Amino acid sequence: MKHTLAIVYFLIIIPFSNTLDAQVIYTDIIPDVTPSVSYPLDLNNDSTIDFLIQMGASNKVVCLPQDSNAFAGELVGANYLPWALSTSDTICPSTITWYGANFLGLLSSGTSTGHWAGQTDKYLALKLKVGSSTFYGWARLDMFAGSTSFTVKDYAYQNMPDTCIIVGQGPSLIDEHTNNSIIHIYPNPFSYSTTLQTNVSFHHATLTIYNCFGMKIKETKNISGNSFTLFRENLPNGIYFVSLIDVKGLFYFRKMIISE
Repeated sequence: MKHTLAIVYFLIIIPFSNTLDAQVIYTDIIPDVTPSVSYPLDLNNDSTIDFLIQMGASNKVVCLPQDSNAFAGELVGANYLPWALSTSDTICPSTITWYGANFLGLLSSGTSTGHWAGQTDKYLALKLKVGSSTFYGWARLDMFAGSTSFTVKDYAYQNMPDTCIIVGQGPSLIDEHTNNSIIHIYPNPFSYSTTLQTNVSFHHATLTIYNCFGMKIKETKNISGNSFTLFRENLPNGIYFVSLIDVKGLFYFRKMIISE
């Protein structure tokens, strides 16, 4: 069954081990989806279905990895049970047992089998294979207590191969990765220009603007000081995301809105 979704992509640049190459690609499902049968999850939004999350017989919800992809979980008796992780847990290549396309992941069955029955805002740990590269990500789900239905809320993956991702890493956790730095944008929304101001000075920084689909649309380099005036120029009305990264690794990320 095909669902029509309004999806917003957030591109979040996170410094790891003195490199600025690691990115968490976050997708918010608007509105949240409660499918009647199946949800086809395309973790990296490349039009290839990576996982099927679907209702099974007799009040069961299952996860079916496609191709060489996998979920994290445990084997209990004859059942492969995906973990229901919490915010700030870590998904890494070597710390979790993975089960691939030959294994049916039983999220929940009835009220007592599996880790997911009746859970809200829990995370499914996912491993994605693209060619010879392996990526790690998560999907956030709610599960009805009797395993009669489920809701998919959002998902994300780390686009640096073989790199850990923090569970829930995305807009909700972004302040944990900003070196306790703060950026203010005022006015916001704005129509002509706005001022970005930080609590510490930045040096030779790069300011990047992304649209709501995660595409880079503007970049300004060699910014110094603790404030910067951003002019609208030819940007249309809409929601944008601003990242500011300087040579010392200070990192800022905020949403801004342009309107008439």
